[in-house]
Amino acid sequence: MRKLMLSLVSLTLAVVMMLAVGVASVSADRFLYRGDVNLDAAVNIKDATLIQKYIANIEELSADAIICADANGDEDINIKDASVVQKYVAGEDDPYDIGGVMGREPETTAVPETTAEAETTAPIVTTEPATTAPTEPEEEKMNTKITIYFSNNVYWNTVNAYFYNEAAGTQNSPWPGVAMTLHSTNDYGEKIYKAEVDVSVYNRVVFNNGQSQSMNASLSVVSSGFYITTQTPKKAMGLGLYAFDETDYGTLTTVKLDFPACGKTAAYKKPIYIWTPKGYNPADTAKKYPVIYLLDGHNQFDANLATFGDEWQSDEVITSLMKNGGKGAILVGIDNTKSRDNELTPDLGPVPPDQLAMGDFGVRTGEEFADFVVNKVVPYVNANYNTSTAVKDNYIVGSSSGGLEAFYIGMEYMNKFGGIGAISPAFILFEKTTWDKYLAKFDFSESEKLPNIYFYNGGGDSLEQMLLPYAKAMPEWLEALGYPKEKMTFVYEATFAHNEAAWRCMMSDIVAWLMKLQ
Repeated sequence: MRKLMLSLVSLTLAVVMMLAVGVASVSADRFLYRGDVNLDAAVNIKDATLIQKYIANIEELSADAIICADANGDEDINIKDASVVQKYVAGEDDPYDIGGVMGREPETTAVPETTAEAETTAPIVTTEPATTAPTEPEEEKMNTKITIYFSNNVYWNTVNAYFYNEAAGTQNSPWPGVAMTLHSTNDYGEKIYKAEVDVSVYNRVVFNNGQSQSMNASLSVVSSGFYITTQTPKKAMGLGLYAFDETDYGTLTTVKLDFPACGKTAAYKKPIYIWTPKGYNPADTAKKYPVIYLLDGHNQFDANLATFGDEWQSDEVITSLMKNGGKGAILVGIDNTKSRDNELTPDLGPVPPDQLAMGDFGVRTGEEFADFVVNKVVPYVNANYNTSTAVKDNYIVGSSSGGLEAFYIGMEYMNKFGGIGAISPAFILFEKTTWDKYLAKFDFSESEKLPNIYFYNGGGDSLEQMLLPYAKAMPEWLEALGYPKEKMTFVYEATFAHNEAAWRCMMSDIVAWLMKLQ
């Protein structure tokens, strides 16, 4: 929980990141330029993004683009080439002649005109936002024109907000974006800045002072306040979330339910963290709340409980939703600090030896865990809280092994959950032949009974890169079996690592998409 902890990172800035404009000569518009992957006669962050997407098998490149993508000239296209282009854009030394002429394009090849947008330097971020959205009519649709706030706990002289939507190719203004407006000063002496944004147009934001910058964060009707959590030289700073001008972040209650002996784990009392939002009244049984079940629940609400001292801030996310006019939700975090690898891995088939070596996956009790969630946790929550039991109002979300298990639970119990969040899912624990056999048992012919599925993966570290191919492929495998494309989305963030800081920045997008709020 945030609880007005903005000043924890109010430190003196040690290093700034220079983001200089990197544009190649455009005088000969039919030449190929080293690093100009989109062939617009300019070298900028869009080219680095294309290289990353090509490596991740998200984008295909033409023969000419492939020539240009080999930025370091080693006859191989990999993350090193993306890094070379990023360094060039950031104004660092260029030993590879980025922007230099590599050859002449065929006369039949048309080069897009260089636009003002293409010539601007964008931040060191990339994203592939949701590609589709469910089409069913929904009860709750919110105003997409919102105000967001930034608590300037790093004491920048100016604060800019760079809004963009990469899929649509739009930005609110060339980098560094628009200057935010000073709104107020909080109790810690930190100035609060604000900006208006239509989140149906722009779905990402980067805060910056023109030199240093934050990592990007998703924008939706669930967004409200932001602040800096980490300051790392030459890297985008971490972001924390809060609901602007709110001091009541609901109530967190912990109960312990009997978890049965399974695998090599004896029976024990499993902590379940149940969060109710501001204004929740147990006596008001006429008001029913949607429920989001969260695996690795100890990482959701309080950094002191979290495995690595960092949390998703899921309570701040729902509080922000309510500040923007939404009805909110009850959050249920299921603890996974004990026998995590066993509990969050279903026994779908053999685990390859190289994956077995990465964790305790020899004993897989995900089926027993799923039974515990559906037949013990869900009934307890429904019996003791004012919840909506409608399938469309119940969701299950998890990351990493939790993403695998959330997907498994949602598929096995489609009559219980209307939405699944498979975040950086560990699908790679099973080979494709195992997945083919498992998925073939389902009947996807009744579209209205199938849950909406939000797939996400990053590419910012080796673990995310390892998980990416199967995370990206799963919606394709499902679609081939008849699963409706419009009930799935895959979101990719090339610079996001495998950690809570990244998943926190995606939570606004996850909630808005699953609950179909905009």
